Amino acid sequence: MRLRTFTAPSIGEAMRQVRTALGDDAVILSTEQVGKQVKVTAAIENEATPAAAAPVATDSSDELESALRYHSVPQALANRLLATAGDLEGSSPQQALTAALRAQFGFQSLTDRKPPKPILLAGLPGAGKSSTLAKLAARAKVNGWTATAITCDLAKAGAIEQLATYAKALEIPAYRAKDAATLRKAVAKADANGAILVDTLGTNPLKAGDLSQLRELAEAAGAEIVLVMAAGGDAVESAELAAGYAEAGATRLVATKVDVARRYGGILAAAEAGRLAFAGVGTSPEIASGLGALRADQLCRLILPASRAETRAPGGSPDRKSPSNKPMSGIA
Repeated sequence: MRLRTFTAPSIGEAMRQVRTALGDDAVILSTEQVGKQVKVTAAIENEATPAAAAPVATDSSDELESALRYHSVPQALANRLLATAGDLEGSSPQQALTAALRAQFGFQSLTDRKPPKPILLAGLPGAGKSSTLAKLAARAKVNGWTATAITCDLAKAGAIEQLATYAKALEIPAYRAKDAATLRKAVAKADANGAILVDTLGTNPLKAGDLSQLRELAEAAGAEIVLVMAAGGDAVESAELAAGYAEAGATRLVATKVDVARRYGGILAAAEAGRLAFAGVGTSPEIASGLGALRADQLCRLILPASRAETRAPGGSPDRKSPSNKPMSGIA
């Protein structure tokens, strides 16, 4: 078997190079986004040992189109994904969609390496920001990083007690900050060599005042804004909300409650509208294991499962905030 790697500005151009060099019988082994370039690794059997090409389902395009329609993916985005997938001749629907998702979206995990600066979690009320903070802190502990939790959500009933419960269980320092000035002081107290995680009050990105407040908090903390959004929302609404958070400075997206959603067009539309990279996925309410990285192949499995009737994210239970009924100490 002969292996070749091709690099081009787009998946379509890379595939044209593959066909020119190796012919129509080439098998695509992998595709990878490298900066602004797409790298495709392909192979072809040596002439001395020919092998029959794997059969290609004639209805694979219809299968992809049907899946994207089921998930209510906006038509313009669906067309782009289908066009990219259509260039991958000889690939299975799963391989084609994975490559198309990788070409269309960014994937920058929050769990694989220590964040270089504080992470400020933003989103609608009830999106899962507090539980996402706890899950990130748990992952930090597993990875051997220190972690500090800070909450700016002082208005919601039980928010401080909830964070105190998480902080005590994880044995990490936690602070509360009522405004930008207090947040700046809390960040100064945190271990600069560890993960600094900031929870915020639920916001409405359609209100200019809420966006201004987010910008002020992010500037005070020197933080990156990460949008936390529950899966299953209307695609148009999700896109508009994400565009608003992106205007405030959000760069990445954590999709929560994936295990209790059936349709994921909303998070795709949000990532596209806000130009947000996928940073993680909430798959269960378990703090220790309920947050993971989200790669293109995993996103493909959500959209194109072997059996849609059995679609469940890893973990299999709702990504809800765990209630805390008794106040605990632990927040400075």
